[in-house]
Amino acid sequence: MSQLSLIIKNEYLTDIKSKSFWIATFVFPLVMVAFGAFIGFLAGDSESLTKTANFAAPEPDEMTPAKAMGMMLGMLLTLFIMMYGAQIFNKVKTEKCNRIVEILATCVEGRTMLMAKIISVGLIGLTQLMLWFLLTGVIAAGILIVFMPDISFGFLTNPIFWRALVWSILFFIGGYIFYGSMFAAVGAMTDKNNENQEYMSILTFLLLGAFYIGEYAVDNGEGVFATVCMFLPFTSPTVGTVNAVGESSPLWMSLLSLAVLYGSALLSIAFAGKIYTSSLLLKGKKFSPKDIMTFLRSK
Repeated sequence: MSQLSLIIKNEYLTDIKSKSFWIATFVFPLVMVAFGAFIGFLAGDSESLTKTANFAAPEPDEMTPAKAMGMMLGMLLTLFIMMYGAQIFNKVKTEKCNRIVEILATCVEGRTMLMAKIISVGLIGLTQLMLWFLLTGVIAAGILIVFMPDISFGFLTNPIFWRALVWSILFFIGGYIFYGSMFAAVGAMTDKNNENQEYMSILTFLLLGAFYIGEYAVDNGEGVFATVCMFLPFTSPTVGTVNAVGESSPLWMSLLSLAVLYGSALLSIAFAGKIYTSSLLLKGKKFSPKDIMTFLRSK
């Protein structure tokens, strides 16, 4: 078994056995079901919400179901990227602060450790999503059996739903790799909490910017600004999802946006790998832009 697979397996099993993983896994579906019940209550007195939930044909000048799906998925993608990116950051920071990484670095390349962090956290996220879907399904089935609400599941046969699911998965993978590598590089750059927060704030503002630009693209997806943001890797996971699902951009443009995002993700891994490898063992130093450029030029 390769070094990469061994590290991934070890980190995955360690996270799976932690109490925080299971607490978050069980609490999140309860919150989502409560939120869904609240939206269902509001939909009972709201014709627009009812039409959106059932993928009904909208009136002129009204938000289409596809745009509504794009808006919700864009919000969720930004949330998940931020959440799992923070996990990668915390893993790297913990290893650097307790000096475990000094032992690992003697036998494992820095780029291998970087990829192990990204993949292991991604697998943890996939495991959580599968458990969330399972738990949510069980809870929803219990509610249906006990209360017998009049709920239509026609959306499962609607092509809009499955197209939205495919686009969101593709853009999430690219966005997660792009941002995940940067979170890992930032975590390796310093062992001081105040400096960590400075770097984290930059990435958080970038993700928040992508979130709000995605909301802007819901109603202005065909505009020049939203179109440009589709091809910027910092904003394309959200804006690309909104435009692809909401059909605000042609298919070729969405595919090109996806290709640019994946290409940027590969470059991000290469650049972050150099920063990660060069700075991981350095303690108590605040890196200047000149230092970072030196890391990027290193072999």
